[in-house]
Amino acid sequence: MHHRLSLRTLAIVLAWLAIWQITATIVANDILLAGPADVIRSLFMQIFTSDFWLSIAMSFSKIMGGFLLAFFAGILIGSLSFRFPLLGEILNPPLLLMKSVPVASFVILALIWAGSENLSIFISFFVVFPIIYVNTRSGLAGTDPKLLEMAKVFHLSLPNRIRFLYLPALFPYLSSGCRIALGMGWKSGIAGEVIGVPSHTIGEHLYMSKIYLATADLFAWTLMIILICLLTEQIFLGILRLAEMLNRRGLSRTHRTSEAFFQTPASPAPSSSSPAPSALFSETSTRSALRAKTEGKPFALEIQNLRKSFGEQTILSDLSLSLASGKIFCLMAPSGRGKTTLFRILLGLDSADSGTVSLHRQPADTSATPLPRFSAVFQEDRLCEEFCALDNVMLVSHNTFSRQDAYQALCALLPPEAVFRPTSTLSGGQKRRVALCRALLAPSSILLMDEPFTGLDEETRLEVIEFLKPFAKKKVLLISTHQAEDAEALGATVIHL
Repeated sequence: MHHRLSLRTLAIVLAWLAIWQITATIVANDILLAGPADVIRSLFMQIFTSDFWLSIAMSFSKIMGGFLLAFFAGILIGSLSFRFPLLGEILNPPLLLMKSVPVASFVILALIWAGSENLSIFISFFVVFPIIYVNTRSGLAGTDPKLLEMAKVFHLSLPNRIRFLYLPALFPYLSSGCRIALGMGWKSGIAGEVIGVPSHTIGEHLYMSKIYLATADLFAWTLMIILICLLTEQIFLGILRLAEMLNRRGLSRTHRTSEAFFQTPASPAPSSSSPAPSALFSETSTRSALRAKTEGKPFALEIQNLRKSFGEQTILSDLSLSLASGKIFCLMAPSGRGKTTLFRILLGLDSADSGTVSLHRQPADTSATPLPRFSAVFQEDRLCEEFCALDNVMLVSHNTFSRQDAYQALCALLPPEAVFRPTSTLSGGQKRRVALCRALLAPSSILLMDEPFTGLDEETRLEVIEFLKPFAKKKVLLISTHQAEDAEALGATVIHL
């Protein structure tokens, strides 16, 4: 198929060259229209001269210098204006001027300010910066808000938010913007050179071709500009694709190396008959032991007189609950009765109209340990789908468990070969299990699960239930479900909302 497309493309190019040559022959005037043969001859006459390559090098360095300055400045300032909207409002007037002022007007001003030698740098920057700036802001604004809520719940650090949430959303916009910006940068930069006529540049040769009516030379240099622009575009977009690929490697090493590491004799990969989750984690791990000490103290989640309305519709009315650690609670109610709303309030994603939510240590606990943290399984999986299952779990570790711990826990729920695949390639049920594993391993003492068994078949659902039971021994585990069978299998206390 690829071979057939290449032949078709070659045939189309040859057809247009033939039309060009026939038209030039009919016109029969080299000043009005030079034929392809004359253009190729002119190009070969110049290609072996030092001035030819010096002119290309000078124009390339200045135009690409302006482009790179605009590229990095556009990303930096676009990111800052996204983070600080006031800055974006302040920058709107100059950006409007940069987008609306004709290039010719700016060329004249740049000639006065900077002279002809650095003209193409300023012109390229002037044209490219608004494109990169706007695409940067659009890419960041396009980050999935549900993933941002997930990041808030799991307290992801800013570097991890940038790497796992913002950059995957930004790369497509940057690639699209660069396709436009590179062409515009070259065209505007060469136009500036033609007006300013700096020495030893492509623009100077174009200007001299006009003076001497050397149409073949003009076409030859134009052809070189097109080829250089296309080559530059492919190289730069290739660099962006490489950066995107390196970013997708995530927290683990390359998949092949990681898989080999985890399957060494000292740490064999679990099979389907894996031990219970409580046996998956090393008892000698200092971090795991510390987590057990800080999260193992009994406590209670107290909800008092919670109310929430949307307009005239009351969703929660004077809801009061006391949920003790070490137990599993199943929240059951028809759809639309406020189960998800309650979870969002508890996670800090929505606010209640009135009422209180508090965490109380039981009287027997007199230690001054940190308050518990929340973890959650949302109705949606909310995974970083460009990254593998192991990366998604390690993303919430906060140094409380190791890669080996995460790998073994995932292998208790997934086939080992699925652990290192991008989650976008996993089935719906496998994604759900990754989301469950992430929530269970994340350092927390209160675990909220909103219909966690959705998309799981009967056998897998029972396996997952058996897997999560040991995690409830040191947590408050609150699960919303429509199935009484789930509550029975979990041995949970049922709460009817």
